[in-house]
Amino acid sequence: MKRIRAVVVKEFFHIIRDPKSLLIILVLPLLMIYIFGSALSFDVKKIETVVIDYASSKLSKDLVKVFANNPYYVLIPLDTAGGKGSAVARAEEMLRRGSIKQYLIIPGDFSVNLRKDRPTEVAAIIDGSDSNIANVVYQYNEMVFLDFLSRKQNLEEFLKISTKMYFNPEVKSSTFIIPGLVAVIMIMVSALLTSLSVAREKESGSIALLFISPLRSHEIIVGKTAPYVVVALLEGAIIMLVARFGFGIPIRGNLLILLLFSLVYIVSGLSLGITISTVASTQKLAMLATLLITLLPSILLSGFIFPLDSLDTVLRSFSYLVPATYFLMIIRGVVLKGAALRHFIPEGLILLGFSLLLINVASIKFSRKRQASR
Repeated sequence: MKRIRAVVVKEFFHIIRDPKSLLIILVLPLLMIYIFGSALSFDVKKIETVVIDYASSKLSKDLVKVFANNPYYVLIPLDTAGGKGSAVARAEEMLRRGSIKQYLIIPGDFSVNLRKDRPTEVAAIIDGSDSNIANVVYQYNEMVFLDFLSRKQNLEEFLKISTKMYFNPEVKSSTFIIPGLVAVIMIMVSALLTSLSVAREKESGSIALLFISPLRSHEIIVGKTAPYVVVALLEGAIIMLVARFGFGIPIRGNLLILLLFSLVYIVSGLSLGITISTVASTQKLAMLATLLITLLPSILLSGFIFPLDSLDTVLRSFSYLVPATYFLMIIRGVVLKGAALRHFIPEGLILLGFSLLLINVASIKFSRKRQASR
């Protein structure tokens, strides 16, 4: 027992001497409980909807009012002055950009047909790229129409809703999940590649050679990051090929646009990894910190699986600090919706800002460690 006690005491000393790893182990379960408890929800709290009302009659306005009075809908009226084609084109553009979840078209003969007991249809065009949200929107639409019909007599036989799912007609979950998985894997691999870089130099002792080299700190950081850009881009290309030919995911947009945004996204991930590696003292700690900082937020707080609207205020605020939040919008928009470069300029600029900020932070951290070693 004395010998066993000596080993136990020794191990406790090892634990106490590595407080960073202990902190991660103790904090991680609490963090996971909070995030999973708040994020595990497929509820859709806001259904941004454009209403194109060509009838503009009392009856059509009554239908619009039923949607407006429902707390789950956020109605965005669209001016129809430019004609039918113009209004629909603008609504499709908003759907492609991801700023709305659906648009409704009330035909011009809506009221006339109903008054003459002739069948008429209201078209609902839903963004089907996220099958879970699309199904919820479809069910909510049905409930709203039933509510409207319950207030009007003898319309059940003549008024129907015609639903069309854009971008994912079969409403397959894999069509939505796999492009998001590409984004999660890319940020994790990118950060992991570089997070081990400086930590490995520290453990081997070769970091001293970098400290005494004539290179400036930012030159060392850029030099360490550049090779991994190629590796991460190759990794991303392989994943996209598997998604396309292994799972049949359609690629509707321009691959050069996706490459441009992927490059910026990868640089932000590599910069994050370098920043972590300048702080972490060991490769083990660098790996744990990287997985914690990239994997959990990218899966739970980016819209990868759960709608951002379902998050509470605190977690939603954190989601804006996760690079995957912006790249998910881009990759799903380009791959599934065929969106153009102009649709994602703000997201691209934010990712570029993340990259520049993290590279500067890594350079400053490296400079401080360099000065402290002298």
